[in-house]
Amino acid sequence: MTDIVISDLQQAQDAIQDAVAAKSRLELRAGGTKRHLGRAASYDAVLDVSAFSGIIDYQPEELVLTLRAGTPMEIVEAALAEARQILAFEPPRLSRILGEGAPGASGTIGGVIAANLSGPRRLTAGAARDYLLGFEAVSGRGELFKSGGKVMKNVTGYDLSKLMCGSFGTLGVMDEITLKTLPAPETARSLLVGHDSLIDAVSGIASIFATAHEPGAAAILPQTVAAEEGVDLGMPFTAVIRLEGIEASVADRLGHLLALSGGEPLDADRSAALWQRIRDIQPLAERPHDIWKVSCAPSDAPRVMAALDPGLDVRMIADWAGGLLWIAGTSPHIGTALRAAIAGLGSGFAMLIRDVGATRESIAPFQPLSGPVLELHKRVKASFDPLGVLNYERMHEGM
Repeated sequence: MTDIVISDLQQAQDAIQDAVAAKSRLELRAGGTKRHLGRAASYDAVLDVSAFSGIIDYQPEELVLTLRAGTPMEIVEAALAEARQILAFEPPRLSRILGEGAPGASGTIGGVIAANLSGPRRLTAGAARDYLLGFEAVSGRGELFKSGGKVMKNVTGYDLSKLMCGSFGTLGVMDEITLKTLPAPETARSLLVGHDSLIDAVSGIASIFATAHEPGAAAILPQTVAAEEGVDLGMPFTAVIRLEGIEASVADRLGHLLALSGGEPLDADRSAALWQRIRDIQPLAERPHDIWKVSCAPSDAPRVMAALDPGLDVRMIADWAGGLLWIAGTSPHIGTALRAAIAGLGSGFAMLIRDVGATRESIAPFQPLSGPVLELHKRVKASFDPLGVLNYERMHEGM
């Protein structure tokens, strides 16, 4: 397969217009760390945008960062750290479980935005799409457009930033991404609280979030995983509650929660190490298992897990107070059971993140869309890329 290496949106426009004329299909790729997310599809060429790299403008005092879409996350994080700022949505490094791209690569900011990757702080701070202020792009029609700032060409009726986040490169080639940043918290500590069941853990976290102590993140670890992570309280489930802010405030809130809920505190270093592993799904990474990502209401998490036959022998961790389940196992029936559970709930989705065998050949990696949503998805795709030039069928068959 041919690689078309480009360095700016004008070259992207030329390449896409050539593909439109030739009725060919392009795979959009930068770092390649997420190229196996989604459906397996055939392309005529790779549109290599890895040269779209570099910080264009960073004004820490304004909390605004503008950079090229192919900028590696290592560069982004280093610049933010120097200014003592963060990306509030705390993007995970999926390359650590996917094993894609160059050794040690953490992906690019464009890949993070295209996949709408959001980590533990998503629970209270919002998702990647909530911090995308603007971008420039070329659609699958070969047309330049912008979102945010002065508009060259827009599509009436669409919130373009929301559309591009989570589109997995199926709508356009992005560049010059502008993001809102936030000051980094002075410190962060965690509280571990044991529970007898997943239902109790979800309920206990909800009770803590109902207090005035402002937790920033909450996860749930089964005892087997907690033991491996060195935070085993001897209970079937351990809730991990993170508190962030200035030192005095964190210490005071942690003390109040200890008195209220009991448990065991973690110091700043142990807390940071544990949350990095939760963020990057590392507790599930070491074994050769498929990994599924399930999004649901936190109160529905026990029902999702109960839908899985114990014989499937799965491992799991829960983030977002139970609203994000990472489920790993070797059985090809896990996805079928999860999809059935989601159908019973009437909301949520189950997405195959890591496929160690041939699972995605037998089940769609992305949650199938319902009738009205599917029709809307088709209309959006047709507006931006009617001939299916960009990442065709990456997300859903026929689009």
